[in-house]
Amino acid sequence: MHILFLADTIDNQNAGVHFYTKHLIQALLKLDKKNRYSFIHQKENVFFKDTEHYIIPSSKGLGKESYRRIFKIPKLIKKLKPDIVVEPAHIGPFNIPKSIKRVTIIYDLTPIIFSKFHIKRSWVIHKLLLGKVIRNASLLIAISENTKNDILKLYKTNAKIEGIYPGISAPNLVTPELKEAGLSQIKSPYLLYVGTIEPRKNLNLLVDAFLELKSEHNLPHSLVLAGGIGWKIKPLLNRLKNHQKDIILTGYITEEQKASLYKHADTLIYPSLYEGFGLPPLEAMSYGIPVICSTGGSLKEIFSNHALMFEPNDKETLKKHILSVIPVPSVIPAKAGIYGKSVRECIDSRFRGNDTERETDSFRQSLIKNGLAYSKTFTWEKTAEETIKAFEEITPTHSFSLSK
Repeated sequence: MHILFLADTIDNQNAGVHFYTKHLIQALLKLDKKNRYSFIHQKENVFFKDTEHYIIPSSKGLGKESYRRIFKIPKLIKKLKPDIVVEPAHIGPFNIPKSIKRVTIIYDLTPIIFSKFHIKRSWVIHKLLLGKVIRNASLLIAISENTKNDILKLYKTNAKIEGIYPGISAPNLVTPELKEAGLSQIKSPYLLYVGTIEPRKNLNLLVDAFLELKSEHNLPHSLVLAGGIGWKIKPLLNRLKNHQKDIILTGYITEEQKASLYKHADTLIYPSLYEGFGLPPLEAMSYGIPVICSTGGSLKEIFSNHALMFEPNDKETLKKHILSVIPVPSVIPAKAGIYGKSVRECIDSRFRGNDTERETDSFRQSLIKNGLAYSKTFTWEKTAEETIKAFEEITPTHSFSLSK
């Protein structure tokens, strides 16, 4: 069996799709020793050392990338004659013989469902091409049941659709201190968001909640927004210029820096309007910090029993959740209903002694313990095994051998 990946995303991205593709490929190469894997990509990259890979350079200029994807890549594919071609970045593969099985990985349908949050080029490409890709696919891999259901609602296809969760990497146990990781501008305590800085992530709501907590409860924390700057975000950036002391934008972070941020954060907050999966909450759980996240898209499916949840427009519940996991002596948590007590009873117990602080710490430790255990159920080995099984089901004449 020859499985060929269209792996441009390894060369030209550094966010979610890159991360998924990189770790899936590594897990497949480790597990599946019987079959042949090859890769087509754009430029020299140490990631592909000791693999069978082919470089078809990308060129700038009107129509040049389209020509590469529609003619140059299919020409090489026809020469290589793989059994399966995998497109891990939504759009593709194109113009290949019907005898070759087409596999496309779908993370979410936000360019279709939330087109206003994407640049015009992205939603136009998806609107024009994604339907055809889905119709022509032999197998669609959706990274959550929510994404799978979105596909079924919006498109007609005879393709087999498998919902396969991604994994997460094991936490870095030798994580450096913030200063050593090049993050000396960040001091504890802080609240953390990890992800691209873009409108879909709903960061205005998080900023509103944070600033109100600072004002109302003298919150000693800063807010760290860690991730690359995306699109349509200028209004937020202009707003944050007035709060540079309390709200820190890191820009793009390395894996080492991300690990250091998780290790020292009080909590991770993930307020996204819509997600196909949501890796940062799982990663945060693996580092032993409690998670607060919205119910947007697949987040409810993935995290409803393991994180503190709030509707994406519910700022007041977000504020209550933040207070409920941060043991700050100067703060009276507004935790009505969380422990079966009213806000008045929480306040009364504060004045009687440290019951509320102990309760908060117990609740926090329970979230941490639950999250740690849950995060360990998501591994790239498991993702690769399920992916191989899906490949096998569309090529029944072939069998796979997994190396343990």
